[in-house]
Amino acid sequence: MSIKKIGLSAITVSDIKKSSKFFSDIGLKVKSNHPEFGWCEFTGLDDGNILGVGQSDGSMKPGTNAVVSLTVQDIVKSKADLESKGVKFISEIMEVPGEVKLVLFKDLDGNVFYLAQELRTAKK
Repeated sequence: MSIKKIGLSAITVSDIKKSSKFFSDIGLKVKSNHPEFGWCEFTGLDDGNILGVGQSDGSMKPGTNAVVSLTVQDIVKSKADLESKGVKFISEIMEVPGEVKLVLFKDLDGNVFYLAQELRTAKK
């Protein structure tokens, strides 16, 4: 397994609408918005790294976490490879259609990471 890049960093919030307004008001721009999934992504004016903001579903307490995603080519193969090395996954693979496939795992200290497989195609 090889990791293509360190992708977005994500936080969990208690109110996605209020938080989206907050991050817009402080000067970040909306890169993508998916209210049906409780998810919004922000960048700075020059793009760069992405901040993902997600509505809490109760599994992670807002204000106590930040999650880094590691982008891979094939999430199924990468998950299997990491499992064979003893990595513990805490979710099943989930998909935002046309955008991304994600699966959560923990490191040795319990920090949470996403493996992410990008599904978006380059826009012309």
